Amino acid sequence: MSDQNVSTRSQLYWFTLLKIPTHIVAFVISILVARILDPNDFGIMGIAMMLIGYANLFTDFGLSEAVIQKGIRDYKTLTSIFTLNLAFSIGLAILFYASAEHIAVFFNSAECEDVIKVMSSVFIISSFATIPYAILRRDMNFKTLALVQLNHSLLMSFITLFLALYNYGYWALAFGQLVPSVLMAVYVCFRVRWMPGVSYNYSAMKPVMDFGVWNFLKTQLGFVAQHTDRFIIGRWLGTTSLGLYDKALTTAETPYNSVTMNINGVMFSAFSKIREDKKLLRQQFKKSLALLSFINFPIYFGILVIAPYFVISLLGEKWAPMIIPFQIILFSYLFKTFSGMIASLNVGIGQYRNHTIRFFISWLAFIAACFFLLDLDIPGIALAYLVHNLCFVILCMNLSLKSIELSWKDALRVILPGAIASLFMLLVTWMITYFLLPEYTFANMIFIIIAGAFAYCGFILLDKSYITKDLREVIFADIKKIFASKHK
Repeated sequence: MSDQNVSTRSQLYWFTLLKIPTHIVAFVISILVARILDPNDFGIMGIAMMLIGYANLFTDFGLSEAVIQKGIRDYKTLTSIFTLNLAFSIGLAILFYASAEHIAVFFNSAECEDVIKVMSSVFIISSFATIPYAILRRDMNFKTLALVQLNHSLLMSFITLFLALYNYGYWALAFGQLVPSVLMAVYVCFRVRWMPGVSYNYSAMKPVMDFGVWNFLKTQLGFVAQHTDRFIIGRWLGTTSLGLYDKALTTAETPYNSVTMNINGVMFSAFSKIREDKKLLRQQFKKSLALLSFINFPIYFGILVIAPYFVISLLGEKWAPMIIPFQIILFSYLFKTFSGMIASLNVGIGQYRNHTIRFFISWLAFIAACFFLLDLDIPGIALAYLVHNLCFVILCMNLSLKSIELSWKDALRVILPGAIASLFMLLVTWMITYFLLPEYTFANMIFIIIAGAFAYCGFILLDKSYITKDLREVIFADIKKIFASKHK
């Protein structure tokens, strides 16, 4: 087993497992907040969240990944990247602050104006954290990065809950985002000993600008695609519909953000380091696909089954209209599961132009589907989201496989064991919900989750395929090492 494989797995453990307890706490708190606040509050913040998401992309200007992909350490280059990001951030903050009234009128929501003005400061705040985060990822210091993100998540959750309990409404969601961003920006700069400076060196920036421009276009398209559905709902269906859809989408994103994005972040750094070795790239990519199928398929099939139980028993009857779009979005995540890994490979090996073009095509399909299905209300937009993810995975996966000379047949072969085990679990849990526990109670939901977990784990332990067997051996070996190290 190569040192590269061991090192990558070690970082995966740190970056993923360390944050699971925190994500569980954050998820529980998000349920409590949803019970306190109304869908309209989430709709107002959903509009403002477009700004937050845009801040994370535009303040970066597509160059932080260049720091990782090209292993940049030169202080002049890093300072030049920061200066460029800061300049754009200040300009955007002024633009959105001045445009807040017009944005609120466009979305027919007067409450949005003040929220957008306050949240425009996130542009500037985020620019100070961009380089430190990139340095941590460049050095594959995912243990520290996980701790930083862990603290950010906890702060966000508890501040939001505290303010919601004191009847701050949508302001609880706004300050729950803003305050932790300030604190973590200061902390991460101190942690990596990064002292921001303002200077721009043209010769130092020239080698990274080509990568940065195409990666910038990719991230901008990613933002637009991520918020196309929210934009259309907020403009034509109203803030209440947006609140319902946004809650369905953010709930479905929770496992993806908690586990999959962490794996993708580690693998982008790993793919960048071995980008010249196609054989090793094929090995790492196949293992990554298998890992994602074993982790995400059972999660999303399981949540799809318990979705009505979750919404009714935990969020309350006022959230019932989100059940059907929630289930459609969950199904689309069976495809989206692989999108981040595909992007990590394509960008990591330098295929950022072709990847961006294919993403643009899938986004056009998304827009067309949104307007075609708009009469179906938020379930129609959820179906458009499914179309988008399906198009993206097919187009960009094809690019990945050609780049590393791997066939579709070989790629699907490594995904199949996880898919079969998950389908077995789906069948067992569906039969339980249909014949034994049709009432949407919390106790029934817990029983179904436990039954599904036993069905899935039992299938995995009995499966004789070499892919499942290899995964079992690796996990058991690593568990033994962890316990052995604790007893020394």
